[in-house]
Amino acid sequence: MTLSTQTRRWLWVAAAVTGFGMAALGAYFLHIGLERSNQVAGVIGPFLAIIGIALSVYSILQARQQGGGAPRIQQSQRSGNNSVNIQSGNDVNIGDNNRLNGN
Repeated sequence: MTLSTQTRRWLWVAAAVTGFGMAALGAYFLHIGLERSNQVAGVIGPFLAIIGIALSVYSILQARQQGGGAPRIQQSQRSGNNSVNIQSGNDVNIGDNNRLNGN
């Protein structure tokens, strides 16, 4: 799968923002102390878990709409002038256009 330049740019921006956010949160926790940071993390954690679940469900729904799933298996093999063995989904071609499981 090849990503477009714009998609790569957005992924880098998202990774940078996430990294800076985690560093800022760590500095904040260091500043307020262990007990208070434990309380804050106990409040923030469930909300982040809900956001993570929502993003997972959204990702699954997007993959289903785009027809995502197991990739089609394709195999091509040649030996000789008239012998072609192609396996892809439903059709198998053997020799001079002889078909099995196809039209």
